[in-house]
Amino acid sequence: MFSNNTKFFDHIRRQTALEQQRFQCSHCSKRFATERLLRDHMRNHVNHYKCPLCDMTCPLPSSLRNHIRFRHSEERPFKCNYCDHSCKNLIDLRKHLDTHSKEPAYRCEFEACNFSARSLCSIKLHYKKVHEGDSEPRYKCHVCDKCFTRGNNLTVHLRKKHQFKWPSAGHPSLCLLCFAWCFDIPVAFPL
Repeated sequence: MFSNNTKFFDHIRRQTALEQQRFQCSHCSKRFATERLLRDHMRNHVNHYKCPLCDMTCPLPSSLRNHIRFRHSEERPFKCNYCDHSCKNLIDLRKHLDTHSKEPAYRCEFEACNFSARSLCSIKLHYKKVHEGDSEPRYKCHVCDKCFTRGNNLTVHLRKKHQFKWPSAGHPSLCLLCFAWCFDIPVAFPL
């Protein structure tokens, strides 16, 4: 499983033949299929602070500390005064505090639609689902071909229906087909 479409397509592009990999690193001569993959690789030469928990590299120790705090730590020092909810940063706490207000902050601008919501995210999702006709399924299960309109619904489906598991100890596994880092997959692939 991949956390988003970009990571999936990057994974696919890394499988391209060497002669199609036109972008070459000036430091180590490694070649890449896209300019963005080369840019991601170049961070390894420029950024000298590597996260001990994942492949992320950072230019400064403070950037690495922030990365670890937000991506790998469960610490949530910002506590809500109205409920048990806590957040990793003040911005998220302010967004959460909006949920305690009874007044909707956003209203749909379409005539004859009286939808309202407390968050900008909710109003945008409403607009996409109801007014843009964005209910076309875009995510397809590679095991049973069932389609989903949201990526997180596909993830839940893979975990419940096909028993896909999150990586043990929170670390990805090395795919033996393409040597990319992937989640644990309960399917035996012939080599």
